[in-house]
Amino acid sequence: GRRNNETNAALQEGFIELERVINDLAHNTSIPSSQIISLWNKSHARTVNNVNHWNAYANYFKNNLKQELSRLRDEAPEAPGTPSASVRHKCYDAFKKSFPNDWQDILEIYGETALFLGGPQTVSAWGQEFQKFTKKLSGL
Repeated sequence: GRRNNETNAALQEGFIELERVINDLAHNTSIPSSQIISLWNKSHARTVNNVNHWNAYANYFKNNLKQELSRLRDEAPEAPGTPSASVRHKCYDAFKKSFPNDWQDILEIYGETALFLGGPQTVSAWGQEFQKFTKKLSGL
């Protein structure tokens, strides 16, 4: 149901306190606040997955066009240019069939590589991101 004003005020106060604690941890550890939240979620078995796999595949498709169109074999369009949405959808389905157990992980890691390339600024943060990324890759 709808929250009352008292509950909303308590939540707002709690959020302010959480933000203070996270910012203090970030300052004291030199770890970005987003990574602290991610680490806390993982260490308490709270998985937060905000990945839209269709959007992730759209980027993957754009950067691996020939490879993805080849999944369609005889159904691949011969005309040059941007493939239609229905062709992309067929390629997406073929991609998922090619990697039935790993397609989500592949797209998530692909998306992370793009973030990794434009990621943190400090050497320490780069090292932490690299360790996290290699651990995820070795888990595939």
